[in-house]
Amino acid sequence: MWLPVGTALSGRYVLTGPLAMGGVSHVYRAVDTVQGVTRAVKCLSGRAHQRNAVPELVRREAMITTRLRHPNVPRVYDYGDVALPNGSTIGFMVLELLQGESLSARMERRILLSWDEATRIAASIADVLTVAHRRGITHRDLNPDNVMLTPAAVKIIDYGLARSTDDGVSRADDVYALGVLLYRMLTGGSPYQTRSIGRPRRGLIPASLAPVPVLAVPGLPTALSDLVRACMDKSPPNRPSAREASITLWRLLTPIQVGGN
Repeated sequence: MWLPVGTALSGRYVLTGPLAMGGVSHVYRAVDTVQGVTRAVKCLSGRAHQRNAVPELVRREAMITTRLRHPNVPRVYDYGDVALPNGSTIGFMVLELLQGESLSARMERRILLSWDEATRIAASIADVLTVAHRRGITHRDLNPDNVMLTPAAVKIIDYGLARSTDDGVSRADDVYALGVLLYRMLTGGSPYQTRSIGRPRRGLIPASLAPVPVLAVPGLPTALSDLVRACMDKSPPNRPSAREASITLWRLLTPIQVGGN
C-alpha cells in the first residue's frame, strides 16, 4: 500500500508522490525539508515488514550501495526506520533522485537500440559489476527494471538482493545476467520462451538456462556476438569476468569515439 502524500519520515523527508513499485519496496519522490532539495525515498513494503527484518534489510542495502562509490550507482544520503501512526514500522532509504527512464520502459516501447548504444549501456553495467566484484559484492538482480537511463549516465539501481560474498559462481551469475540484457537490447527479444521482452524481470539465474544464443543481427560486430555467447555460457567457469567484459565492450566503442572526434 502506498503511503499518503505528505507523510513525513523522521520529521524531515516529506513524500510528494509515488515513483515506482518493486517486489518488496515502494519508491517516492520526496522533499528534504532540511536541505531544501528533492530526493528519492525507498520504503520497504508489507512483505518485508512481516519478516521483522526492517532495520537489517535497510541497513544492508544502504551499506552495500554506499560501499560501491561509483558514478553509475545512485548516492545514498540517509537511511533508517520510523514508526507510522498505525503502529507499524517502516524502513526507508534516501537516495539520489534520478531523471530518465528504466531500460525496461525503453524496451517495452519496442524501440530497438543500435548496437553501439546497447554496447555503451552494457559497458557501464560491466564497470559497476567490476567494482562490485572487486569489493566482494554480487548484485544478484540485474534486470531491465534495475537499469536507469538518465541524461547524465547509466545507473544501476536496487541492491536489495545484493550480497557480500567471495563466491566466484555468484559473480559469474551476474555476468550471465549481463549477457541476457545484451541479448535483449540487441535483438528486441528474449532468449527465453516468454511473451514480453521485458520478462523475466528478475536477474536471478533461472533453474533452466536459455540456450547459448546465435545473434543474427545485421552489422553486429563479431566480437560483440562472441561476448554475448561467452557471458551466457552454461558453465560458469567459461564465462568472462566482469572486468574482461568491460574491456571488450569499451574497445568495441573506441573506433566510434575516435571517428566522432
